[in-house]
Amino acid sequence: MPFPYSLAIFDLDGTLVDSAADIAESVNRTLRDWKLPTYDTAQITEWIGEGSRKLITYAFRHAGSDADIDDVMPGFLVHYAETALDAVAYDGVVETLTTLHAQGVKVAVCTNKNEEFVKPLLDARGMLPFVDGIVGGNTLPERKPSGVPLRYLAERAGVSIAETLMVGDSESDVLAARDAGMDFVLVSYGYRKSLDLHATGALAVIDRMPDLLTIQPAATTRG
Repeated sequence: MPFPYSLAIFDLDGTLVDSAADIAESVNRTLRDWKLPTYDTAQITEWIGEGSRKLITYAFRHAGSDADIDDVMPGFLVHYAETALDAVAYDGVVETLTTLHAQGVKVAVCTNKNEEFVKPLLDARGMLPFVDGIVGGNTLPERKPSGVPLRYLAERAGVSIAETLMVGDSESDVLAARDAGMDFVLVSYGYRKSLDLHATGALAVIDRMPDLLTIQPAATTRG
């Protein structure tokens, strides 16, 4: 069955790759640098999804530090780079991207991770040959939950919003898709925090990425 969209835009962390443990390690290395308490992966996962600066801000404030985040970020980004390629692809992700590519579907990645970390990770996990466009958290003036990055990727691909699907795992992805006016699918295995996936209006909630290949667009027009 042909995929019903011409462009699929994927979130990265929690959707294509499991990076929680690696991100947690970079956060904890930074906290140790500042002689602050460290946290387990489950706690740090709750802070993932809004970009590196928000992530480390949440960690430092939780640790009771009022350090200037501008002073913290350079060291954090060093540690982030040290662990950035350790993330692993979720089951069936590479195969799904391969199938979409073979069908002529364009694929893009929209993440709040800084852009310089995205391409090397996609390359390391065998996904880069299938990706036509990338927007990171520092690519444009706005990031998710704004719909600007999604509309930008659709425009760059020459694909209408109606023919574009967003695939993600978090509230930022939901809000961005709504703002862009496009259909979206959510994965059940990501970093959803307290988000009720089934109450978001998602076209589907899938348990494995290959399930994406069987989805069908909504019969009704988006509002």
